[in-house]
Amino acid sequence: MTPVTATHTGFAEGTVEVVSYADHPLGPPDPGGTELLYTLTEFHYTGGMEGTGYHAYLQRLTPDSGPFRVMARVVGSLGGRPGTFVTEGAGTRLPTGPVDVDWRIVEGTGTGELVGVTGTGTVTTTEEGVVRYTLSYAFPGG
Repeated sequence: MTPVTATHTGFAEGTVEVVSYADHPLGPPDPGGTELLYTLTEFHYTGGMEGTGYHAYLQRLTPDSGPFRVMARVVGSLGGRPGTFVTEGAGTRLPTGPVDVDWRIVEGTGTGELVGVTGTGTVTTTEEGVVRYTLSYAFPGG
């Protein structure tokens, strides 16, 4: 018989505020207007996940849209538990600025009281320009 490991699950949602944002071109745009960028950002999270996120994006911007990949370290708390974890995700940046991202917590990156945390989430930008996140997460054990 395989032992069953209990988990504690949770759901966090809240808002994201831009603290700093810097685009860095990777060479000149091509003749069609496509450009490659890496972008470094710092965000402040409020809600069920509180703290600061340090993000690095690799983006392909076209005149119509911009798919990207992102990795981040989140320093703060989740569900009231302090610590850090790393996320990775993919999304789209529109020429007007709003972004939508699907992301996950990278397994094995939790520290402090977030050791063992796993989860998946989204980031969306509302029509009013408010950036919101959701995160479904789990901790091993009770």
